[in-house]
Amino acid sequence: MSIESFRRVLVPSALAALCAVGAPPAARADDPALAPGTRIGAADVERVRPFVPEVLHPYTIDGFSDLDMRIVATEDYRPHPKYIEATAKYACQATLDEHGQLQDYTAGQPFPYSDWATEATDHVCDLRPDDPDFALKMAWNANYRWNGGGIKMHFGQSFWRAANDNTWKIAQGSYQRTYFSGRADLLPGSPELVPSTELEWAEFSEMHAPFDIRGTMFMVLRYRNSVERGDDAWAYVPTLRRVRRISTEQKADSLQGSEFTLEDVLLFSGYVWDQEWRFHGEQRLLAALDTRRRCYPLNSPDWDRSGEGVVGDDTHFHDCAYGPYKALPFVDEDWQLRDVVTLEQIPQRANHPYSRRLLWYDKQSVAPLVALSFDPEGTPLRLTWYVGDWSETGDDTNRRGMRVVLISAGGVVNLQNRVSNLSQSFASEASRLDAREARRLYDVTRLKTRVK
Repeated sequence: MSIESFRRVLVPSALAALCAVGAPPAARADDPALAPGTRIGAADVERVRPFVPEVLHPYTIDGFSDLDMRIVATEDYRPHPKYIEATAKYACQATLDEHGQLQDYTAGQPFPYSDWATEATDHVCDLRPDDPDFALKMAWNANYRWNGGGIKMHFGQSFWRAANDNTWKIAQGSYQRTYFSGRADLLPGSPELVPSTELEWAEFSEMHAPFDIRGTMFMVLRYRNSVERGDDAWAYVPTLRRVRRISTEQKADSLQGSEFTLEDVLLFSGYVWDQEWRFHGEQRLLAALDTRRRCYPLNSPDWDRSGEGVVGDDTHFHDCAYGPYKALPFVDEDWQLRDVVTLEQIPQRANHPYSRRLLWYDKQSVAPLVALSFDPEGTPLRLTWYVGDWSETGDDTNRRGMRVVLISAGGVVNLQNRVSNLSQSFASEASRLDAREARRLYDVTRLKTRVK
């Protein structure tokens, strides 16, 4: 069958899938003890044990007396119709080169695996576990998941001391990532935000408080062919009054003295091809993918959606409870049973701080959920957990129609010294920059001029 004949058959199937976007997911025979409306406390921990990864039990649900999980219904988080349509239109096109770099990719899920993707492509080229590159292709699916074109957030972040008994600093700032290519939302025109761009994405962050780090900025440019051209990354440090380049080697270092790293942003933001990947199957697990809480900065009277300047104070940041380690979402959060895939990432760089990482992603939306990192000796080192925020719920009508799981909070814990950081951004939204605005924001010559 020619490629044109293939697409004539495939696209009508995709359109049928588009018509079903609002349909509920198929019924599942889940444990009736976790029916929607169930509240799980420390006395009920055995009921959730099968639905939390076993390797994480000691750091999350075991021995945590304040456990408070609210079970809600499993919802439908299929991505935007344009992303589904692109998956069907460009199915079977993406390949991997000898380095493991993605080739011939236009838009959509590169290798159809999520149920909506295999249905939309009529199962013509499903990604299957017997594929020798299965795990690597799954990692590329995560890399090119539907993201609404980018993300914009104002965040607050806590820095806890080793015993988690006090906070020595609360910082706040803004973060934006914009995707320059693979943009299904720009179709049927070009999937590139800027014509003939070499960029995959660019990100910019700026610290607004406290005074000792105010004005610190970071900019990272990721290129589509990162094998041939590594990231360009810069930092502006006010005390030095100059912009300095950050080497690729430093991306796995601590970010602003926290347990977060540039490479670990959004679970994994490193080079996909530069890792060994292994697949550890699917499980039905509990995930916090659509928070209904109004935490920082939404609870601040200063919040005006601009995200500029200092918003609220420490009391607003601490208004919502977290735990354990004051960083993980096991208090007063909504949890739903989801089909989850587990990947193992094994860094290939000899001096990398991790020997391996376990990554959990939601199968349907490929939203990032959890990561457990191990030190060079193989001992658990860092646990990272994200809380999602579905764009179609809540009172922010500016996000409606995007059909994207945004990040409202992320916590990271150093399991060896018990230092933790919690980042909250309950006002995250999809980035809507046009080409002119994107060029203006991601311009390294403007880093100094942004300091007021």
